[in-house]
Amino acid sequence: MIKSNRQVRFSIGLHQILAAMLQEIRMIGTDAGVLIIILAVPVLYPVLYSFIYYPEVVRNLPVAVVDHSRTAVSREYIRHLDATPEINVTCTTPTMEEAISAFRRREIRGIVSIPESFSSDLALGRQTTISAYADMEFFLYYKALVSGTSFVTIDANKNIQVRNLMDGGLTAEQAEIMAEPLTLSDNAMSNPSGGFASYGIPAALILIIQQTIILAIGIVAGTLREKHPAGILIVHDHRFAETIRQLTGKAAAYFLVYSVLSIYMLKIIPGLFGYSDNLDFYELVVLISPFLLSSIFFGLALSVFFRNRESPMMLYLFTSIPLLFLSGIIWPLSGFSPLWLAVREIFPSSDAMFGYIKMSALAADLTETGREISNLWLKTFICFVLACVLYSGKLIQQKSKLKTGHGIQLQSG
Repeated sequence: MIKSNRQVRFSIGLHQILAAMLQEIRMIGTDAGVLIIILAVPVLYPVLYSFIYYPEVVRNLPVAVVDHSRTAVSREYIRHLDATPEINVTCTTPTMEEAISAFRRREIRGIVSIPESFSSDLALGRQTTISAYADMEFFLYYKALVSGTSFVTIDANKNIQVRNLMDGGLTAEQAEIMAEPLTLSDNAMSNPSGGFASYGIPAALILIIQQTIILAIGIVAGTLREKHPAGILIVHDHRFAETIRQLTGKAAAYFLVYSVLSIYMLKIIPGLFGYSDNLDFYELVVLISPFLLSSIFFGLALSVFFRNRESPMMLYLFTSIPLLFLSGIIWPLSGFSPLWLAVREIFPSSDAMFGYIKMSALAADLTETGREISNLWLKTFICFVLACVLYSGKLIQQKSKLKTGHGIQLQSG
């Protein structure tokens, strides 16, 4: 049976795509540096970060109380302070100097000071002040101390008001209502534990995927240019169709590897460490597919400019922290200037972070994350076209360079 020209071209094109994919996989598998980037970082970093921030909140923070009042009222306040889950009153000292000395020895992580006039001020209806000195070496220490002392102080204020109102002739129920006419029921929807890991790790995982993709592609490209005598990156024929096939094959290799890694990082890790995980497997595939493709083609487009293996590492180090801040997770988008909002839209991780957090933490469905998914597909198309144009332009530049005197023939492959 004679094959048509279309079938022959399709067969040749498919063979070239598979050949490019296998060649890229072979280069990944034989490069120790790339293997570390692709396997060690995505596999180990999520576990390492999760263990570092586990448990997610600080409980029983060791605190010293400087009780200048030394009255029954101040001792009651200290007992209430020690009863909070955030604070553990390890010692009560008469002077601030003793508390500071214990702090310097790292025996405590905070100091609460009760003034000498504490009891008399409350008895006479005057305002008094409780001073809390927090250890800012670690932000969660500060949060624990401030939360614990604030809760006890608010509760003490309410009790004082209730007692004064009852002295004025109101019943206990009336006094409770007068002292607290509005009650707040605090329900943390997307982060029940109120921990840092549930808040920050999911966004970091998305960024790790994007950055390691770009870094791995850049290292492979830099290796090719270092090994070629003329510093050439691309060695196939100067035909746009073949450029598309080469890029498709390279993209397929990275997509195959990172599809497995993404399932591990975004589905298995949240299950192991108790992070919010309200999206099913189908929703994860719908979101992550355009994210991986856009990141891969973005990395392929950038790889044209990498002349050695070290260049992508510099880009990785320079952009990782700014991209985390530009994501809109740490700082709200309403606080960004139009310039930074435009810069943010360049990178696929921005939309992927928002989409993933909306799905996993807020249980949003595909309709509610449609904007992020559409933006990722648009970035996939733009990055693919950009990569094709840059690769074709590089081929033309290399062909001209070889003709003008390097004496090295361009091989087809």
